[in-house]
Amino acid sequence: MIPSRNTRFGIDHPLVTVHDHPRRLSHYARMGFAPSPVSYHPWGTVTSLMMFAENFIELIGVDDATRFGTHAVGDFCFGRYLGSFLAREEGVSLVALHSKDARADHARLVQAGLTSQGILDFRRAMRKPDGTPDEAVVSLGLFIDASLGDASNFICHQHRPELIWVPEWQAHPNGATAVVGVTYVTPDAAALRELAARWQRMYGARHVDVYDGGALADTGCGQLLALSQPRAEARYAAVGLPMAQGVRTHAVAITVLAPDLAHVERLWRENGVPYGYNEHGLVVEPEFAGNVVLEFVNHPH
Repeated sequence: MIPSRNTRFGIDHPLVTVHDHPRRLSHYARMGFAPSPVSYHPWGTVTSLMMFAENFIELIGVDDATRFGTHAVGDFCFGRYLGSFLAREEGVSLVALHSKDARADHARLVQAGLTSQGILDFRRAMRKPDGTPDEAVVSLGLFIDASLGDASNFICHQHRPELIWVPEWQAHPNGATAVVGVTYVTPDAAALRELAARWQRMYGARHVDVYDGGALADTGCGQLLALSQPRAEARYAAVGLPMAQGVRTHAVAITVLAPDLAHVERLWRENGVPYGYNEHGLVVEPEFAGNVVLEFVNHPH
């Protein structure tokens, strides 16, 4: 099933960036995901996807740091960027936004005032569910802004979407069907305003709600949420926030839609997944999920 409802700049996939990719992948399987086959990027990273009908979670790590610099755009290399992130900590390094026309959408965001490193085109060898080899063809529009901490984005255009949105990869034992939100913590009011202003340039002011201690952007395919430290600590008190080195804006949670939470809880108990409860649903301890809280809810926000 190729996504039809995910619109321009909707949440395409958060990158959960980890040191020990096989170990973390086994944790995601214990949470009830059915990961896609492991594959490799030309710049030295290893990846597997938790696919849904319209978006996905990418679990990514460094496989071969000697390949850093491959497919660099100016001074930016994707592999080196993720390697630098991992030198500090694990967690959500970036969130990719959906695009069906990378060049037109890139021009749109540049015109809106976002700083860009340019466009990166690449191919990634992969295998279909029947084991036959093929090649994903991808264009990325890079919008990395160091002033935003870890809240930057890139746009992602899959030129062969049938190789990504594979029906066999979308049937998860936990029943999960979508990423419906990504939550960030901002260190102060100024950082929150800066992030909200970026979202307003991307989505339009009417799609971004700014309030005391928070901001919420409707991307058209999931919500981006920014919270003050106290608000985030309260929301995820049952499991605690991910470890963070230094004070900066960073992602702390991915919210996943799973209609039957009772089924999810039974599965997690059987598989020894460490979790707790909050007012929205079930939350997995961040250390288990790659230094990010996975929040399971049974209805969209």
